[in-house]
Amino acid sequence: MPQITLAIPDNLYNHVHRLAQTAREPVEKILLTALHTSLPSLDGLPDQMIRELTDLENRDAGELRKVLSETVPPDQQEMLESLLHRNQLGILSPAENRQRASLQRAADMVMLRKARAAVLLRFRGERLPTLAELRRRTIGEQ
Repeated sequence: MPQITLAIPDNLYNHVHRLAQTAREPVEKILLTALHTSLPSLDGLPDQMIRELTDLENRDAGELRKVLSETVPPDQQEMLESLLHRNQLGILSPAENRQRASLQRAADMVMLRKARAAVLLRFRGERLPTLAELRRRTIGEQ
């Protein structure tokens, strides 16, 4: 396992040290947990999904901000909601169930891309837009 030496500002170290004492864990473990939590692993995802999400790492901040504004097209969202409702009622045909699964995967991908873009922006020290800013931006694009 690679090792690094890292200078941490006093205020951050003090906070992490308090957390480590409370958890009765070494500071190093608390820091590793924080890193793992803030940059979720892509392990276990389908290869195509991994490629699409790792591609975001090469995007500049402007492109990542555009990803934050992505939405599921309204017609697809309406169809998915209808199929989900019909699925709860147990009245989906096999073809409708395949369509539901496909639409759900597409909606999940939009959310994963947005989440990954947000993580990457934060790691680059960028400010994330507020929910209100995202709504205005999304409404303005429709």
